[in-house]
Amino acid sequence: MLSQEFVEEMKEELLASKSRLEQELAGLPEHVVMGDDLEANEDEVGPDEANADERAIIEADLKKIDKALAKIEDGSYGTNDDGREISEARLRALPWADQVL
Repeated sequence: MLSQEFVEEMKEELLASKSRLEQELAGLPEHVVMGDDLEANEDEVGPDEANADERAIIEADLKKIDKALAKIEDGSYGTNDDGREISEARLRALPWADQVL
């Protein structure tokens, strides 16, 4: 069982990570404009796809952070969806971890 002190420490980490990721997400352009000609439009595809991939990763992490924060509120933080305990070391490395390794 996790100590209340550890859970509070992880809550602070989660909130800081959430804020940082939200800022990163807000700074990612949905579309990079390199020009109006065909060649420039072709060059825009790569950065747009990279930004879309990065956006998807950040959004997935934000969902996991929100889920971890909800678990803190309901007292089940540190367990996976099956109720198995996630180690303190794993949570320290990734506070929104949702799998037991």
